[in-house]
Amino acid sequence: MTIMALIHKIFMDPDFEARVDFLSQIPIFLGLHKHAIGKLLGIMYPKTYLPDEVVFEEGETGRALFIIESGEVAVSKSITHSPGRTEDKIIARLGPGSFFGEMALLEELPRSATVKTTKDSVLHFVYKVKFDSFVEKHPGIGVKILHNLAKVLSSRLRETSDSYTKHL
Repeated sequence: MTIMALIHKIFMDPDFEARVDFLSQIPIFLGLHKHAIGKLLGIMYPKTYLPDEVVFEEGETGRALFIIESGEVAVSKSITHSPGRTEDKIIARLGPGSFFGEMALLEELPRSATVKTTKDSVLHFVYKVKFDSFVEKHPGIGVKILHNLAKVLSSRLRETSDSYTKHL
């Protein structure tokens, strides 16, 4: 074993390394070096949720991106059928490795859906203000993340458009 490998083994926190490995698989972090992802962990906050806990509600101002480490969330939209008669319709279920609320990293606008946990879940979140500060300090990493985010949003828009045109 080399001296560097020995130092790494002694001083690296296995939980930290596991989080870095997990985050390196998330589409908006693809192509980032593990060192860069380690820096990102400094602005991420983990939170454990119980089943049926609301992460955020439709209409609330978006201030953070969420990444699912474990568990599941249901994304629902309030659908108005007639005046005074609405229902919440689940439009997606997301599990480990998925992320949501990414538009909040770009602008603080009202959320377009409600997200609620369906089982015990661990979510990591990044506040927009922390992300903006991080990008100022690490513009190279920020550009890569924003580039990846643009690709994800483009893909989602394309899927939505394709789905819409199939129903015409």
